[in-house]
Amino acid sequence: MAKPQYVQQKRSLISLILNVTQLAMICGPALLLMTAPTVTVARTMETKRLPRSYTDPNVPLGPPPPPPLPPLSTSVDTASASSPARRFDYCAMAAEEANANNGIVPYKAARGCYEMFEFDPLIRDQTVKSVRANLESFYVFYDIAKSPPNMENSDLKPVDLSASLIALGNTTFRDDYSFHAALASQISQLQDPHTTYKSMCYQQFLFIQPISTYGVYEDGRNQVKVATVLNKLDPRLTTSLVDCEVTQIDGQPAFDVVTKFASTKSYSKDRGVRLNKAFSYLAHDRTGSAYDRYALGTFAQRTKVPSNATIEYKIDCSSKLSKSAAALTTSSKETPPLQTTLVLAWSALDATMLPYDDALSYRQQFCSQNSIQTVKKFVLDTASADDFGAGKTELHSGRKKSKELYRGSYASFHMLSDGVTAVFRLGTESPNKQESYKAGFYKNIDNGFAAMEAAGAKKLIIDLQNNSGGIICWGRYVLQTLFPSTVDSPYIYNLRASPLAQALARATFTYDQDVTSPYEGLVDPTTGEEVSNDSWMNPGDKLHGREGYFSRKVTDRFCGAVDDIKGAADDALFEAEDILILTNGYCGSTCAVLALQLHERYGVRTVAVGGHHGQSMAFTSFPGGAVQANNTLWTQRIQKVFKSLPLYHRTSDLESLLPKSLPANGQLAFTFRQVMSASDETQVSEYKRIPSEFRMDYTSARFRMPSVLWEDVREEVWGVTKPSELTEDETEDGQSTVPEDMVEEGDEPTGEDQGEGEVLGGEEDEELERAAEEADREDLEWLQRFESQSK
Repeated sequence: MAKPQYVQQKRSLISLILNVTQLAMICGPALLLMTAPTVTVARTMETKRLPRSYTDPNVPLGPPPPPPLPPLSTSVDTASASSPARRFDYCAMAAEEANANNGIVPYKAARGCYEMFEFDPLIRDQTVKSVRANLESFYVFYDIAKSPPNMENSDLKPVDLSASLIALGNTTFRDDYSFHAALASQISQLQDPHTTYKSMCYQQFLFIQPISTYGVYEDGRNQVKVATVLNKLDPRLTTSLVDCEVTQIDGQPAFDVVTKFASTKSYSKDRGVRLNKAFSYLAHDRTGSAYDRYALGTFAQRTKVPSNATIEYKIDCSSKLSKSAAALTTSSKETPPLQTTLVLAWSALDATMLPYDDALSYRQQFCSQNSIQTVKKFVLDTASADDFGAGKTELHSGRKKSKELYRGSYASFHMLSDGVTAVFRLGTESPNKQESYKAGFYKNIDNGFAAMEAAGAKKLIIDLQNNSGGIICWGRYVLQTLFPSTVDSPYIYNLRASPLAQALARATFTYDQDVTSPYEGLVDPTTGEEVSNDSWMNPGDKLHGREGYFSRKVTDRFCGAVDDIKGAADDALFEAEDILILTNGYCGSTCAVLALQLHERYGVRTVAVGGHHGQSMAFTSFPGGAVQANNTLWTQRIQKVFKSLPLYHRTSDLESLLPKSLPANGQLAFTFRQVMSASDETQVSEYKRIPSEFRMDYTSARFRMPSVLWEDVREEVWGVTKPSELTEDETEDGQSTVPEDMVEEGDEPTGEDQGEGEVLGGEEDEELERAAEEADREDLEWLQRFESQSK
């Protein structure tokens, strides 16, 4: 077999690595929340509650709350004059509590701060008008959202965006927060994670529970179990509760409660995927360390204010106590209670990036049109039981832990106990923005594949669980590495050809606006050349079963690094039949497009894990296409392009369609280009549900230990293979050495593939990047992340 192109071409990559260095993460100190002493929970059934003064928003700490603040459209000076300082101020309370308690804010203070701002009809009207203008002219699924196709295991409902936004614009709300929350909820009904609205005024607190949960199918039934505990938030909790079953939440069956919660979310059009996202999950580390991170899941971590101040959990540890201690992962020396009932309060973490003292300064810093759009990010940090860097090799039921071949900031590579099956665990295609961790995506992939080749891998599991996407050319690089003979552009798009879009496309090429225009840089997939006029957009084409007009098919601009590794089919390290894709369904955006290309083009088989037992599940989510995520920059660009048109082309009708900037601090994102199916060029990938070929359930061992899941997947699809003998490349501790010809450490990724203000698959709020030193592997901690995310 010829030497793989990803090794031969490594030097040519260095010249391409230029632009991502402009992305930066502002780093701060760790916020340690898991170091408080633990307290043993009694072994009797008992309901334990926190004082009402901490949890009940109706119990004030000071004087009665004041009337709402004046509308946001009122100037700060005028508002200050009409709001005497002696009135009780929940935002001031939140600031004081955050300063005194390492950023932890009581639920009632955070909620009270949000609800202090008076509803402003002017803000409502201007916001709704701007959102409508953008979606009606540019949202590529605007028409299909009104009459979506039937999709298995989905509860997708028709959404008439214009009608629903008009109705919202005629509604009066209790306060400003309620309006913005209603608008966000309306957009989320599309179940398109690329298309969202959020007011940054109300993203400044992250509401968390001190217990997170995960879902399994064991003993013939769906179960909810304790994934993590945060005893700094509630000292009654001990790690002995970890892996105990949560039987009820607020008096209802726990699994039903989480399922109902997940049904309201927009993470996927598939019910099972939404359920997986609601639960805690073990995420690939973004720093290159040998262990991984737990994310809380969206049930226990929310940006929207929870409706109640507390949640009641009924916890049963009898099953855990009856099993062998070796079967589970907790190292706690505490003995858990047989049963207990806990009433746990929501806490809010202060995510603000600028100081504030009261409601007026809060509004000025975070709510006005030109205020900051950045918030701190948080993620639960813990070592997994399957610590790949540790010397221990035994796993659940006596099986061997996988050997880690190579790990970088974006992906890790492992060898299973058979010595034949490798695992390529790809956590993201989104750049790690922290300066000290810019390891380089291309280097990570090249080194990992070289390590697999050196180890003699013959089969490959590609683990794409909880991968929310990133830069499209990074996904293409992975595809090209796996199948070097891919010669044509694999990702084909088209765009909405609305009257305004057609006018902007005309101006782009007729009046030399290609630098500014969002329509520049597109490529004709039939010729490989960049489009040089607007004939691809005007007069527009009709698509089967779709309303309105669409552009001809286009693709992305040239990806230099991808072209460098093109080669013959013999250069591929694995045959298609020897590759598996493993996801929990939450493989979105660039990840989804990559997985679909592997499956539809090359016949790579798929495995989905989790969801609802016995129900089919899609192995990808929201492959929709490129997303426009910066309202301010987007509006400025299209207005500039429009104004380049002669006056006789700038009709009043077209002028009325131009979106204006949001009147308050907010972010509107929407799918701008739609990906077409690789196997059916008339089908939009977003609405083409492809179920996985193999289905597996999570168990406690599979949730805690990736190696157990990987071994089970291998046995399910390929059967049991005899373990191979150690090779000369393996060290005594079971870890494989890496080839000497790997790409050097100084390499960095290029950002040439991503247009300004236009990204594919930005990560969701709860999926965050590592920005601190490694934590003690025996403890659970909260680490505070800071990320600059100007959109």
